[in-house]
Amino acid sequence: MIRWLAVFLLVMFILAVRSVFPPFIIGAIVAYLLLPAVRWLAETCKMHKAFAVAIIYVTVAVTWGILGWLFLPTLMEQFNQLATQRHEIIAKLIVQLNNSFNMSLRVDETVAQVTSSMEGAFGRPSEIVHLGGLVSHWLLSLLVCIVSSIYFIVDSNRVGDFCLRFVPRERHLVVKSLSAEMNVLLAKYVQGQLILIVIMSILAYVFLHFIVNMKYAAAVAITSGVLEIIPVLGPIVATTIATIVGFFSTNNPMIALGIIGFYTIARWLEDYFVVPRIIGHVVHLHPLIVIFAVLCGEVMAGALGMLIAIPVAASIKVIVDFIYPPTAAVPVPTAQKSDEAAVNS
Repeated sequence: MIRWLAVFLLVMFILAVRSVFPPFIIGAIVAYLLLPAVRWLAETCKMHKAFAVAIIYVTVAVTWGILGWLFLPTLMEQFNQLATQRHEIIAKLIVQLNNSFNMSLRVDETVAQVTSSMEGAFGRPSEIVHLGGLVSHWLLSLLVCIVSSIYFIVDSNRVGDFCLRFVPRERHLVVKSLSAEMNVLLAKYVQGQLILIVIMSILAYVFLHFIVNMKYAAAVAITSGVLEIIPVLGPIVATTIATIVGFFSTNNPMIALGIIGFYTIARWLEDYFVVPRIIGHVVHLHPLIVIFAVLCGEVMAGALGMLIAIPVAASIKVIVDFIYPPTAAVPVPTAQKSDEAAVNS
């Protein structure tokens, strides 16, 4: 009774302070991605893990600094222009819909409603582009993320030993086996998603910039790549954004259809060729489970919840399959098959 009461109080406490967890979760993800490189460097160069962590983090910081210095001003300018021209983009789309389908939409009222819905879902442009008062909050979150990721890497063995303290000793081998299986699953999933982001961003930029000649190609391509990590809903939103911005930039409905076709073909190629080779079939989840998990993640933790919903659901499935193994199909006896064939005939 006391144990269940303690679990209940712990769950209530976690729900009460859930807004504190995102930087730590992101830090854990960063640590998970960098841990193999840290271990390889420490073993290869025969150095302490702390020195390997320092080298890896300095290398990553310098790389991101160079990329930011080269591309960040252009991206910020394009995002700023898109945010300031949102009314014009939506108005132009609504006018085209009225002319093409003989719809009787009131442009001003419809633009106001759509803009209000977008600002309610994503925040106002002044909050997204001109961070202003949010700078201190983001800097603090970034600091917590970096520090927590360093501690997760350096003390990775201690974290595992600490978790095993709450498991009966006779179950340690089982828990380690499950942890190893989930580790392989999560590693393939996270690394595969990062590769998919890079591939989709590059393909989208090449198509939108060199073929469509879209004005905001870099911003839309980066957005499309990032949205790839949100299952089911992400590609739909990415296609919609690219189509609307492409139509606004070129004023050509055929270009919009071409963008839809490109994103559709790119998604098919990913699903049938790229994903099986990079991620494999490690996440055996039904599409309805995927949608349900993503929506639950959004309700519980917003965008971050949507990002981690699939690996969490896959980990839960590993545990459920271990506790309740799926039953194998029972072969039908030969005599029974003959009887069924006779009846059918």
